[in-house]
Amino acid sequence: MLYIDHRERSGLEKLVKKYCTKKGLPYEERTNLITDYAFGGVGIEAKSITDYMSSLYSGHLERQLQNLDDNYNHIVLVVHGTVDYYIMQAKKGGKKIGFVKTWNAFVGSLARFHNDYDISVITFPDKSTAARFIAKRYEKQGSLGSFKTYRFMRKTASEDRRMDALRMLGCSETIAKRLLDEFGSIAEITSLTPNELTTVDGVGKITAARILACLTSEEPVVDEKVKMTRA
Repeated sequence: MLYIDHRERSGLEKLVKKYCTKKGLPYEERTNLITDYAFGGVGIEAKSITDYMSSLYSGHLERQLQNLDDNYNHIVLVVHGTVDYYIMQAKKGGKKIGFVKTWNAFVGSLARFHNDYDISVITFPDKSTAARFIAKRYEKQGSLGSFKTYRFMRKTASEDRRMDALRMLGCSETIAKRLLDEFGSIAEITSLTPNELTTVDGVGKITAARILACLTSEEPVVDEKVKMTRA
């Protein structure tokens, strides 16, 4: 089920619902306390370029990403609109904003968030394309594209089998490297508590619990339900 925050009023949600209806994909509007769109452990935060820059400068965006990191297995940040549009709107409001400075802040922040929070960052030029992506991503949840995809995934193994093992648990290469740099070995990681694991940048509560469960459980480990907390 795709859960859409009923407080969304950007117009993006209307397009998402339109595409879902066209494809026969079920969705439900409710209060999502953390993110705009959620399904199967995936949290998607969608922002217009204006909203993104505003929340970036205020510091609110980073707090949102921290909360998302604590509560979802996979985080996607979708930004729709262009820097040119943002600058044009700012000038209409009487603000003088330089393109180079704004562009550097935009691209630099996307790179920083992608690295720090191990999230997928995707930008689209317009609202319609962003909405279509959200619906398509929901539609493809839990599926594998083709045998070619599987063969390609097999080729992504690193030269360090320890990192490969951690990646199989859902860690990105960056997070796996941070864990090994911090604790030295998988055996050391196994002996840690979830709170100790979350001291590593990019490892949230759910990721920490999943890693330890997979390493220590004598029973099958399934994905945990999302724990909703107030942003």
